[in-house]
Amino acid sequence: MSAEEQRMSLPSIQTGKEADAVFESLLKLSKQGKLAGYAHESGAKHAVVDAHGNPFDSDLVIEYADGEIRLNLMVRKKMPAIFMALLLITVWPGLPLTDSFLYSFGWYERLMGESIQTWMWYLPLTILPIPFVWKSSIKKSRVSAREHAMETVEKIKAVTT
Repeated sequence: MSAEEQRMSLPSIQTGKEADAVFESLLKLSKQGKLAGYAHESGAKHAVVDAHGNPFDSDLVIEYADGEIRLNLMVRKKMPAIFMALLLITVWPGLPLTDSFLYSFGWYERLMGESIQTWMWYLPLTILPIPFVWKSSIKKSRVSAREHAMETVEKIKAVTT
């Protein structure tokens, strides 16, 4: 396991309670407003709660097996996909807008002349940062979601041990 995976992993919780008692305790905690987004189907050995991240939220998956509660974080896929689509889609409309805006100034046309067209500098300037913005956003989301998850783990530990 890499150092980053170890930092991002969540501790397991040992409990003497049976599965039904564990999930009943979690439901009670949820009804008190201390376990956001709690979802558990009757008889299932797992539940899901919110792990708020910035800018993307994650799901904290709670699994019960043989007196042990295992916790895993999973980034929700919908908002990151929308974010990536918006990053890509907004590049092209900006080109004609920027081009027409800059050509409204006489100095820009004199400066650029026939040698350099707007797209030659605009596209690299807007497309090259996308992978860095993406990586930074995902990393920031994972770190902040883990922080929130650790707070939730303490609440779960308090009612299940």
